[in-house]
Amino acid sequence: MAPAAPASLPMEADPSGFTERAPALVSLLPDEALSLALAQGDAFAVHAALTARLAREAAGAARDTLRELLAHRALFVVAERPPSLHSFLGTGLALTGLPPAPQQETPFIARRAVCLFGVPIWPLGEHMARRGRDGQLEVLGRVAGASGSRTARWRGLLAIGSVLLAGTGLAVAPFFEREVQLVNGLSRPVEVRLNERLITLQPGEIAKQELFGLGSPHHVEARWVGAQTPFEVLSLESTQRAVYNVLGAATLEVGHSSAPRGTHRLEGRTGSLEPQDEMLLQGSWERTVRDLADAGKWRQAAELARAIFLADPSAMQAGEQAALLLVNHSPVQALGFARELQRTFQADPVIGRLAQDIFLALGERSEAFTLYNTLVQTDPESVQKALMAVRVAPPEQQRTRYAQVLDRFPDSPEALRAVARVRLADGYAKEALNLLERAQAQGPESLEDLELRVRTLGSVKRFKDASAAVREFAKDPSRRTWELLLLAGRLARIAGPSRTQYISRDLIPPALTGSPEHMVTFVLLTGESSATEQDVKAVQEAGARDALELTRTVFKDWDKAVQMASTLSDKALSRLDPETAALLALELSHSKGPSSADPLFNSSLSLMAARKPLEAYVLTGEVKPDFPWLPPGLQAAAHLVRARVVPDNRFVEQAYARWADVLGGMARRALDAKYEEPSPQLPPSPPRFDRRFVHFTLFGLAQERAAAAKKAAEEAELARLPQAPKPEGDRIPRPWPAP
Repeated sequence: MAPAAPASLPMEADPSGFTERAPALVSLLPDEALSLALAQGDAFAVHAALTARLAREAAGAARDTLRELLAHRALFVVAERPPSLHSFLGTGLALTGLPPAPQQETPFIARRAVCLFGVPIWPLGEHMARRGRDGQLEVLGRVAGASGSRTARWRGLLAIGSVLLAGTGLAVAPFFEREVQLVNGLSRPVEVRLNERLITLQPGEIAKQELFGLGSPHHVEARWVGAQTPFEVLSLESTQRAVYNVLGAATLEVGHSSAPRGTHRLEGRTGSLEPQDEMLLQGSWERTVRDLADAGKWRQAAELARAIFLADPSAMQAGEQAALLLVNHSPVQALGFARELQRTFQADPVIGRLAQDIFLALGERSEAFTLYNTLVQTDPESVQKALMAVRVAPPEQQRTRYAQVLDRFPDSPEALRAVARVRLADGYAKEALNLLERAQAQGPESLEDLELRVRTLGSVKRFKDASAAVREFAKDPSRRTWELLLLAGRLARIAGPSRTQYISRDLIPPALTGSPEHMVTFVLLTGESSATEQDVKAVQEAGARDALELTRTVFKDWDKAVQMASTLSDKALSRLDPETAALLALELSHSKGPSSADPLFNSSLSLMAARKPLEAYVLTGEVKPDFPWLPPGLQAAAHLVRARVVPDNRFVEQAYARWADVLGGMARRALDAKYEEPSPQLPPSPPRFDRRFVHFTLFGLAQERAAAAKKAAEEAELARLPQAPKPEGDRIPRPWPAP
């Protein structure tokens, strides 16, 4: 006997609870269009899916169910800002079809329409409303898919056509002219087609368009400049002052000086303004996503970030934010997002790494390897697909698999760099450098490739050559990104002025020069100079300010920083850099228990994937198979926190940290600062008297002998401890055996 269908779907499949309010929907599944609409939580999409199903459904029980569901109008109510309702002498915008007064205290459905002397002539949509205790009508939401509106419109026009032709044009004239404001909160120019008009919007631009009509919805399309296919198509309700916010990306504030409650946020892709409203653009999509997440609206934030990323795959920050929100709040949806990226962007290694990071953060390495290994079998001549499959292979197999890829593609710069990364991780810096020089002769390098070469040169103490590589890479202004700036700043501090061949601040991207947050972050993460309390307070956004204050405290008062980290807000956690978060998370994990470190580890995909090997090393000293492949900054954090867990072994762990992270990241600057920045040695003071007149008293001689004895005892005690490992041949010390 087949199992009974569930009464409702889980929250991941039906976030808005449609099947809970209408269990009959479950009987219509499986249905791909309906399932997608339910997962989106979109009442309009659910109504459209049911309507399309009714049109093709044969007579029977399913068709009867569809009719009953579509007749349940309250099921498709969408909460939104109350619409504009203004009329004079029965002419204007009003709700029609109201039930008798005693029945208006419970929610009912009415139609908003353009009325002429009390006669509805042009329906605009259906809304759920009720009469409040104060006697005023309250509009609770809009009803998706109003039925019969076209017929009603033409019937209304025919019924009073003679009145319109008799000279009532002046009464209706205000409703002929419509205003549409188009807003671009994306980082690239966008072409918007509004009915027959084509408008190009620059990033951060608001364009006002004047149209004429009696209320027919506007057809709107948005596409990138020069593209043939739009990334967004929708029907915009025609109101006196309509707003189209491309993808809902821009942060919009609406209000007017006489408003008693000030301004309010206009959310979503479409909206409507009152005649007296003023609209201000307060931020781009980054702020919109952040504000939604900070307000606890993670689902809307994730959907917006995902939509932006799928429209513009070069916006990696949007994809990463969508992935992080989904992994933290809905692992099922996150897994679906990873599969979607793997399926859609098979030839893009950057997006492929994002998809793999989601799989790894969810602990689904085996599924990722199966999916990417299948791509290799379908396209065996693709070196990119082969390397992507090895990246998610079982960690203990990766050395062998990378070597096999290089054997198959001996002249591939990608394969050469992949094997070089493995050899550097295992401590063979000279061999890695030879491979990187071969790769550089075969093809250009990315910023990630440059960092690998800089770290390899640093491992063999060729800091001047590393500095020259950064200078050469930065000659192209388009390459001057935030990530390059951090790399250049850290290298400059380690190399010193005599070996640095550029000025770090000359590489600051122009878009960031006016950002106090980025400038303070640059100073803190690179040690280029010191950040004052006033510098941190100049950052306006509270979450960013708290994250920077914590980062600054890490260098000033470690114990206080750990205490601050345990109570850090979600707003600040999202702004903390991964190395700082890892360092504090590992300290909390061993001192207060793993659960206390959950928020910090969950602040980035890379930390989620790296948590098990990091904690295993800190708590037990075990080197998991995937520990060697972790980023150098995270390895250094594990070594230095391990040195605090086992103080007698601190010299060994400190040495491992220095060998792992030659650029001196956050962990080394916080917990190995004495080695990183030794105090300058002052020249000896000149003697106050000629040496012939210097006489040592018995008291002074006794003090000197006591100090020497104390120093000797301390040196003997330190000599008892395990000492820092030294290189063996060409291999830099590592805490795992040579492969």
